Amino acid sequence: MFGKVLVPIDGTDVADGILPYVSQLARAAEIPILLHTVVDTKELAIPESAESFEPMPAINWGEVEESLKARAEVVLNSTVQRLADEGLEAEATVTVGDPSEEIVRVAADAGCGLIAMSTHGRNALARGILGSVTDRVLHSSSVPVLTITPERANRHKVSEDTATKRILAPLDGSESAERAMSYVEELAQAMSLEVVLARVVPVDHPAYSVSELGAILPDFTEQRVQEAEKYLERTANNLKNAGLEVKSQVLMGTPGPALVDFARQTPQSMVVMTTRGRSGLARWVLGSVAEALIRASGDPVLVIPPED
Repeated sequence: MFGKVLVPIDGTDVADGILPYVSQLARAAEIPILLHTVVDTKELAIPESAESFEPMPAINWGEVEESLKARAEVVLNSTVQRLADEGLEAEATVTVGDPSEEIVRVAADAGCGLIAMSTHGRNALARGILGSVTDRVLHSSSVPVLTITPERANRHKVSEDTATKRILAPLDGSESAERAMSYVEELAQAMSLEVVLARVVPVDHPAYSVSELGAILPDFTEQRVQEAEKYLERTANNLKNAGLEVKSQVLMGTPGPALVDFARQTPQSMVVMTTRGRSGLARWVLGSVAEALIRASGDPVLVIPPED
C-alpha cells in the first residue's frame, strides 16, 4: 500500500522520535525507508548590519549550502547505517528549499506512499521539522501522513511498553471516513494489530426541549446510540471476515474531546482516519477531529488525505 516511507528528520532527538514507529511499520510491512533532511535557505539570511557596525564581509551562499548539505548527509548516513544494522532497508537524501514544499515534492518524486514525521523539531541545520511544517504537509500532501508528538516518541527502540498493539479507527458514518478502512485492514494484517472502531454520538441538547408551540420534544440520543452500534457492528463484521480481531465503542459527547480521551484510555494505539467527513448523525468535521487527535492524544496518527 505504501511502497516506500519518507521520514523528514533534522538530526534532533525530537525529529528522530518518529523512527521507532516507522521501524516497526517498515519491518512488518517490508517497505523501505527514505530519510530526508531539508536545508532551509530562508534560515540562512543574515540581517543587514546597523550603520554603527562595520559592513559584513561577502558570503558565498553556495558554499554555505554545500557545507550544510554535507553535514546533513553525515547525520543521515549514520542513521541509515543504524537502521541497516536493525535489518531495515534505508537510504537518505538532502535537498535545499522550503521544508514543507520539499517534503511533499521529494515524497512524490521518490514514489513514497507515506510521509512519517514528528510534530516538532528544530536545529541550526534545517530548522524545518516544526509543528507549522507538519501542518502544511498535512494540508498539501496527496499521500497519507503519520505523525507523532515528541512527548510519546522513543528515539532508540520500541519496547514492549511502547510498541503499537492496536489501531483506533474513528468513524462518523460517511463514505469519506470509511475510506480509511482499507488502510486499517492492511496495516492490522501486516502488523498483527487489534482494531478498535469508535463512533461519537454528540450530546449537545437537554433530554427534553420545549418547542415554540409548547410541545415537549423527546430526546433521540438512545436512538442515535442504537444506530451507531449497528453501524459499528456491520463494519466490525467486515474486518472480522478478513481474519482480524475487532472491538467497537460508541462514545458520548463532543467528537474531538471524546476521541482524545478514548485514545488516552487505549494506550499503544495508532489512530487511522481521514481528514474530512460529515454525516447527518454525527454532524462533525473530521478535519478538526484529526487535528485534535494529532495534537493531544499522544498516539501516532495516520491521516489519510481526501480524494481529488
